Amino acid sequence: MTLIVSVAVAFVCAEFLGFPWWLRLIVIVGTTIVMEAANQAVGRARARRRAL
Repeated sequence: MTLIVSVAVAFVCAEFLGFPWWLRLIVIVGTTIVMEAANQAVGRARARRRAL
């Protein structure tokens, strides 16, 4: 899911903002990192809630 969203964001940036290939790669990596961080935060919040 993360990779699909990252590629979609890079595609939108390329089509509408005219990003070059190297900037698209940076967008893919950045989006992946942000989505994984959000996934980790949600997982920890759920674990905390279950522990209480």
